[in-house]
Amino acid sequence: MAQADSIPKKNRLSIQIDPLSLIDFYNGSNYKLGTEIKLFRNIYLSADFGGYFRNFNVLKNNKGFNADFRIKYQFPHSNSSISLGYFYKKQSFEYHDYYIDKPEEPIVVYTRKTVNCINLNFEQKFPFLKNQKAYVSLFAGLGIRFRNVHSTFEMKHDFDRLKDGGDSQTLYFVLIPGKDPWLNLNAGIRLGFYLF
Repeated sequence: MAQADSIPKKNRLSIQIDPLSLIDFYNGSNYKLGTEIKLFRNIYLSADFGGYFRNFNVLKNNKGFNADFRIKYQFPHSNSSISLGYFYKKQSFEYHDYYIDKPEEPIVVYTRKTVNCINLNFEQKFPFLKNQKAYVSLFAGLGIRFRNVHSTFEMKHDFDRLKDGGDSQTLYFVLIPGKDPWLNLNAGIRLGFYLF
């Protein structure tokens, strides 16, 4: 019995990445590396940390970091789980464009944002490889996002005058200043590998 107790249990610690964050055109492409640890029985703790690529898409000189923490309950004898997560992001960037009525004068919109978010997610893992050492995890959920954005835009009228980005609904939410709570919908994929 003593020997059996001394053998480490399988799948207690994993490393994971979020491949979709590399092509996040809405918030700015970023890289994330994280870990998940089994605390006891069916309770897990996860943490992911990341930074932004400076000039990968329309957001230039993109700087900042993000952190994502989750406490998760995995249903017994299942690869399904439910988690409560907290996400934090601090980011600054520039957006370059022209006004329709002044195409000869380039403009730069400077933006700084801080986001705090609380989510309730459902997650499904799909283990693979020998001894199921790797997994793909799909997740989706709802929450609330507290957004604090400072921008050189003063009002929506400025955004409507943009030559390239004026008709983009997603860019509008990225650039327009404000301090307000929003409903948050999220979904994603994580790729993980168990170390032990």
